[in-house]
Amino acid sequence: MRNIRYWHECCVNILVKKILIVDDNELIRQSLKRVFCHYPFEVSLAAKGSDAIADIFSHYYDLCMLDICLPDISGIEVIKHLRSLSPATKIAIMTAPPISDDSKGFVLMEANYFIEKPFSLSEIKTLAHTLIEEG
Repeated sequence: MRNIRYWHECCVNILVKKILIVDDNELIRQSLKRVFCHYPFEVSLAAKGSDAIADIFSHYYDLCMLDICLPDISGIEVIKHLRSLSPATKIAIMTAPPISDDSKGFVLMEANYFIEKPFSLSEIKTLAHTLIEEG
């Protein structure tokens, strides 16, 4: 049943990219949402890793923008769940230094994009254009 729902969502919203933004900072979530709303993207927000995992379980996302440091579980754990539930979803990690060598190695292997905080909204616009061009 889950695959049918994903197939239906993909076919109905073929031109609309779905993005999940996961960050415990409300200002970052809302700022990113405002940037992506100027493009053909449907944006969902999550403040905690557990909320993100629940959302990933029930929806398909083209992109997950993910902070590593979350209040309940680490972004690393969210990545592991995301890769098992939706391997085609692209991941953009947003984090502030310092990040441990182990975490950085894992992130570089699993993420499609790495954005260091603080970032400019022009970096996010560039990412949006990249997503549109990739189809």
